[in-house]
Amino acid sequence: MAASLESKLLGLPDELLRAVLDHIGPLSLASVQSTCRRLNAVGADPGLWEHACLTFFTWWDKHHDLENKRKDPSFKGWKQLFADRWASSQRTDRALSDLIARETNRLDRVADILNAGYDAKDVLSSAFYNSANTGMHLAQRYWSHAALGHLHRYMACEEWAYLKHRPETPNATERSFAALDMFVLGERREGDIDDIFAMLDSYAASIRDANPAIDSFTPRQKAITIAAHLLEHNWTGISDSRNYHSLDHMFLGVALFSSNRNSVPLISAIIYCYVVRQFSLEAQPISYPFHVHALVTLPSGATTDFDGQPLPSTTEPFSEHTHLYMDPFNTSDPIPASHLTSQLRFIAPTSTPNQINSYLSPASPRDLTIRAAHNILAAPSHYAGPPLFPIDINAAAFGALLALILIPPAPHPAQIQHHLSVVAQHFAFHFDHDVRLFMHHVLPAASSIPNAQAYATLVERLHARDATPKTPKRRDAPENSPVKYAVGQVFRHRIRSYLAVVYGWDGWCRMDEQWIVQNSVDRLARGRAQPFYNVLAEDESTRYVAEENVMLLTKEELAELGLVYDRFPMEIGLWFRRYDAEAGRFVSNVREEYPDD
Repeated sequence: MAASLESKLLGLPDELLRAVLDHIGPLSLASVQSTCRRLNAVGADPGLWEHACLTFFTWWDKHHDLENKRKDPSFKGWKQLFADRWASSQRTDRALSDLIARETNRLDRVADILNAGYDAKDVLSSAFYNSANTGMHLAQRYWSHAALGHLHRYMACEEWAYLKHRPETPNATERSFAALDMFVLGERREGDIDDIFAMLDSYAASIRDANPAIDSFTPRQKAITIAAHLLEHNWTGISDSRNYHSLDHMFLGVALFSSNRNSVPLISAIIYCYVVRQFSLEAQPISYPFHVHALVTLPSGATTDFDGQPLPSTTEPFSEHTHLYMDPFNTSDPIPASHLTSQLRFIAPTSTPNQINSYLSPASPRDLTIRAAHNILAAPSHYAGPPLFPIDINAAAFGALLALILIPPAPHPAQIQHHLSVVAQHFAFHFDHDVRLFMHHVLPAASSIPNAQAYATLVERLHARDATPKTPKRRDAPENSPVKYAVGQVFRHRIRSYLAVVYGWDGWCRMDEQWIVQNSVDRLARGRAQPFYNVLAEDESTRYVAEENVMLLTKEELAELGLVYDRFPMEIGLWFRRYDAEAGRFVSNVREEYPDD
């Protein structure tokens, strides 16, 4: 049968044989090539391997230079490129497996993933979305999510470093803002830097489709038409009566990919300016006080003004012949420069002529990103409600603070010292596996301040902690014999009634005296000598609970909760592999420290 099938296959002309090979997948194609000379020759067609590269993998690190290879008809090395890309994914897969399974040297595995660059995202994304089908469900979901975060944040800082030394990079403003989005991208499949530009280009395409003759419009007509189209589709501004200061309105990518598409004036102006530049005009936001506007200018070498009339031989600064101000957040009507100038007398009465000129001139990508970072940090204090589009507030703040440290060319020493102290806190408490980011980007920025060594010491301590195996806590040790409950058991707090799961324990209270006094431990019936448990609560907090306050749930009570693991945050995978419904408990992934649980 197999010989007959092979004979029929080889009886096909090369064109049909190639079509068959195009549908068997790249791994099978590589195997088939080794069976005979003819299949090897037909299977070596670069077109087959180009198709394999473009369909088998979604994300590519920039070092592959994929787009230029696609545009180069002379490039024939697609099979080798596939092999290189496949090897990169395999290394990432091994690193992720070790990250999940091993409790020490995880920083080395994170480094292996970062070494793969954006190639790693295929493996990490697949691991996250397919985690439910594995025996390490919770651990795989958590660590793939965490690794994606490490990758996105590191790439964002790399982007800022690149732009800092190359400020004339095309679309530098949009790239800098897109880097901020990488901090809150999480495991979403859409919303990275390339996706942001693709969505912005789709806005321009939508405008062109709706206005086929737009290239014949005057510059003023173009500017108005574009603003009107964006507002009509709710692609700029804020709709749905949402609070202006909601955190999700502060990010370019979120504004482009969320269902409501809401954005503050700064983000609306960036969207508008990018789209305007696709229609043979220049445009850049201006950092006007309290409300960012857009400035549209004529292309270099223009001989006619915004209405198609010949340009005067001389014009005054900010002349209506050469400068068109827009407020794409609110309206499609141009804003007279005289109106903006007169408004400054009220909102910035002490402004000097030079400051007024700067308010009416294009703002730099650096200044706009710094303004966005301040907006992000201030948003929660203005509106404490949940954003319509979910945003990790700690990740958002971490990105904004890093922007304030990494983007300014010469930040004020007092300011950078303050920002560094807050960044270090976020790093230590929320992003302690971002060691490479901290070493490559934060430590150089801290080198000029008096306590720079403290930040280097923090990194050294994290490395040492990561490399040091946990001391096993044996249940048969005399000091642990009173411990009644085990890692993985689920309970309700006797007094506060919250749901929690045990992820660690001590034979007695090991907190310092101040904590013991503050929490009135000695007033408990069994005091400080009873066992205490490290627990993860359903509200995402971690707590230290006295044994007398643990009310263990029965299997029947657990069954009534439905999917028990869905009652807890994703961070539960830091300590557990999966939930065992039959046993009524979570399966531990901290067996090095608690080998008997």
